[in-house]
Amino acid sequence: MVLGDANALASEELIAKGENVKRLTVAAVLAAALFPWTLAPATAGPGAQPAAETYILKLGDRVRVDRAPVGCRATRLAQYDDRVFLDCRRAGPLPGTYGALVSGREVLVVRFESAATAKVVFRARHEGAAERCR
Repeated sequence: MVLGDANALASEELIAKGENVKRLTVAAVLAAALFPWTLAPATAGPGAQPAAETYILKLGDRVRVDRAPVGCRATRLAQYDDRVFLDCRRAGPLPGTYGALVSGREVLVVRFESAATAKVVFRARHEGAAERCR
């Protein structure tokens, strides 16, 4: 599906059962890249840094990642029943880059075709199926 055009449907194929490891690897790499604080140790040891603060984002709020050209914003997507997503992407020109949209229901990985158009290339539902999109 091309974001920004609710009537356009891209063909999608279900990931084969044999690719579960590949799917989990992609999800783990994506989670580590977008949410590095999930890799922090659970207990404080010598030299440990203080716990990070948790921030509540409202629709329209934006955040930038310290020392990385990555930013996120809280947004609502009409193509997905107006659900709220955290839209994360690289700073700078978008064509040819990837972004991730995370909601309470699903995760979308998009590839930007232009500054205004992104195609969903991977979709996964929390506690559910994953799809590679064409």
